[in-house]
Amino acid sequence: MLALVGLPVVGAVTTLVVSAHLTSWDLVTEDVGAVLFTVLFIGWALLPFAAAVAVAVSVYRHWRGGAAVAIVGGLVLVALTVGLLWSVLTSESSTAVLGLLFAPFLQAAVAGVTMVAAVCLARWRRRRQSRLA
Repeated sequence: MLALVGLPVVGAVTTLVVSAHLTSWDLVTEDVGAVLFTVLFIGWALLPFAAAVAVAVSVYRHWRGGAAVAIVGGLVLVALTVGLLWSVLTSESSTAVLGLLFAPFLQAAVAGVTMVAAVCLARWRRRRQSRLA
């Protein structure tokens, strides 16, 4: 269970650290609108990781036969997150930060594909065991 949930948590913490590094705190404390935008942006950035944790808990509780796929999916999610954040940090483009707006779409897709693959593998293993029994 720790590996299933730990990987999305690592991705979420990495995202928070990089987002905090890129944020101008003078802007955040300027007015209520900036604070609200920051809170909503952080929620948007963390949404795929919440989905990945939900996938991990679901796989652990109901589809344990697909745990290996869920771990691989978590690794892919973390690798994708690190790659996306690295590309934003090292880019010389003025619009690179827009990548942070679109990253959750890719990350959520990884969580969704992971869930489907884990359920399919778990069902396949259950059917195979029932045929052998």
